[in-house]
Amino acid sequence: MKKYTLFSILFIALLTLYVYMEENSTTTFNFLGADITLSNAVWIAIFLGLFYIFSLIFFSVLHIREFMFRKNIQKDIQILISNIKNAILYKPLSQKKVKQLKDCDNFVKTIEGLNIKPVKIEKFEFLEDIARLLNGEVVEIGKYKLKEDNPWFVMNIKNRLKKDEKFAREVLKKYKNEELKKEAFKIYAKNASISEILKYDYKVDVDIILAHIDKEDVKFLFNKADLTPLDEIKIARVLYGKFDPDKELEIVESLKWASAYLAFKYEHIEKAKEIIEENDLRFFEYFLKLRLSGEKADIDEYIDSRI
Repeated sequence: MKKYTLFSILFIALLTLYVYMEENSTTTFNFLGADITLSNAVWIAIFLGLFYIFSLIFFSVLHIREFMFRKNIQKDIQILISNIKNAILYKPLSQKKVKQLKDCDNFVKTIEGLNIKPVKIEKFEFLEDIARLLNGEVVEIGKYKLKEDNPWFVMNIKNRLKKDEKFAREVLKKYKNEELKKEAFKIYAKNASISEILKYDYKVDVDIILAHIDKEDVKFLFNKADLTPLDEIKIARVLYGKFDPDKELEIVESLKWASAYLAFKYEHIEKAKEIIEENDLRFFEYFLKLRLSGEKADIDEYIDSRI
């Protein structure tokens, strides 16, 4: 402000002096009924002086407003910091009013501990879409320009996959995100042909195998699966009765637990004994002894009692 005052006084003085030296004529103005005659240099000095005074008042008002604004911002920041701490700690929020940072204040009210309530708030409209995502809905995610590895983008695609199984093939072709492609593969593989499934370098799970259990070439899927003994038994239980006994045993030949189960199920005790001894399947040893001793026992009851 000091520099502005010094510059203004210097400017007024120089301009007044210039006018005085170039043309020292007079001009008459009527002010409140009175005629006032002064030299043009004096009139220039008066008008510029008045402009300086009004500009000084204007800048002073702006300075006061800026000072009050900054003061309110500082108060708002303190209130918001306090409310964030309280919200995280599940304590009541401060009743003090926020004057400037009202949008931020509204957002703080969505905080619960380390979670954020996804509710509709002005300036944070995406929270409403997030609430829909968490509810299993599909939203127009493109407007947010998220990358494929963004968790919300991934969730949106997964939600669509649950509602539209045909979309799985498009995901496998279009997207590069491995998490999405694996999810899509699980859905696609349940309805695709086995030859088509084998084209993809992804593991299959029990559900995929069971979806194709009535096909003889289901055995080609076993090499793409990491099966536990219980998984093998589950597969054998579902396979039981779909083909003739020899065909079923041929299908599960690479699955020793499944083979032992089916051998017992079809009363091929010697076959079961051979499988158990060759693969050291101690789980079945007691049941085998019962059957070799002539005891009648059900393999399903035996398994269910042991797991």
